[in-house]
Amino acid sequence: MASTEDDPVIASYDVVLTDSEISRYVFQYLDRPASKPYNERRGQKPTVMRMKTDSGLVEMEVPIFTRCTYDVDKGIRYGDALKKGRLARNGGAYGMAGGFSTGGIPSGGNRVKSEGRDDVEVLDSKKGMDPSALLRTQPLGGRIKPSEEGDPVYMLATFKGKTLHLSPVSAVVQLQPQVHHLDAADELPKARGAKGRKEDEDRPAEAEARAIDVKVKGAEDGGAVLHGNLDLLKRMQEEQWRNFEWVDAETEDSWYTYENYMMSQKLDELPELKATINSEQYLDGMSAPRIDPARPEMTGWAMKQNRQKQMEGPSDSEDEA
Repeated sequence: MASTEDDPVIASYDVVLTDSEISRYVFQYLDRPASKPYNERRGQKPTVMRMKTDSGLVEMEVPIFTRCTYDVDKGIRYGDALKKGRLARNGGAYGMAGGFSTGGIPSGGNRVKSEGRDDVEVLDSKKGMDPSALLRTQPLGGRIKPSEEGDPVYMLATFKGKTLHLSPVSAVVQLQPQVHHLDAADELPKARGAKGRKEDEDRPAEAEARAIDVKVKGAEDGGAVLHGNLDLLKRMQEEQWRNFEWVDAETEDSWYTYENYMMSQKLDELPELKATINSEQYLDGMSAPRIDPARPEMTGWAMKQNRQKQMEGPSDSEDEA
């Protein structure tokens, strides 16, 4: 048996599990270093936090620094487009949360071209823009992936004295910047000159909303409509947002939540956990199928019985002989 003098036990802790019925989510910001958190101290405390719980969609909005390296003209243009778009959608969402809707604002068939073209005009003139609609926030979005059998189980650990509190994580959500302002600008009608308006009067208006079939090529049938994905997008579009208040990490309310939801308050009433498997079963579950190189036919149960027999040692009759 190996000596433990070179690896002494310097501390021991009681491990307890907190309430698993509480939803706990870990947000990961893929383009944001840990040294620059979204909080009130840095002036970027999230202003809006919303979820579509059935679809698993999450969105939050963080402030944009508009006093430096900021194009005010584009900020007003895109902010105004978002404002008008949401009014036309009755507060609806863009992107995945909106089911990738292609419906635009009714406008007699006129369309706006994508940004970067010289002939882009989102509004009739700058006089039509609302300065109060300046784009001041950047939306971040992600989706809660439904858990499946075999997925890892993450825990949040908190030490309090000689007790380690483990809290199960409901999901890890990766949040990425969203471009809803571009979607909103694409849906606004393009202002045309008199010639363009005359041409529009001579021909019937083109329908803005168009049906889209999402298809993927398969090795056998050559192409199949993804009905499941279309149904999911429809549910995403129909489900309403649930808004939540964002509490900054350094506030008293945040510490109160931390104490109550990350630590078990009644340690004396917690039941003691007992393992339902022994060491052998644990090793079998964690390891690959065991094969004895000397006797390949002895695998699984047969090999386990042979090893157990070796551990028990020779029988009494063998000792006497």
